[in-house]
Amino acid sequence: MNARKIATSVPGGQYAALERVRKRLRLKRSEAIQEALALWLAAREGNERDAQYIRGYTQHPDDPREAQAIVDAWAEGLGPEDW
Repeated sequence: MNARKIATSVPGGQYAALERVRKRLRLKRSEAIQEALALWLAAREGNERDAQYIRGYTQHPDDPREAQAIVDAWAEGLGPEDW
């Protein structure tokens, strides 16, 4: 792993919460920060993927006939069963 060091300051309440949680989870401080950063990055990148998905469907909406066919097939699958 090609690691880099980051020095930053955080509010006292965040630091205390970090220490409480990481100790409970038996994580090293760097492990806890790396996990938090990974989740933050995933959430930020996910927002762009969501926006791209929405743009795609805005530009190419579903055909209502296809949607109705899916509903009809689903309803047929829920028909009575012969046990």
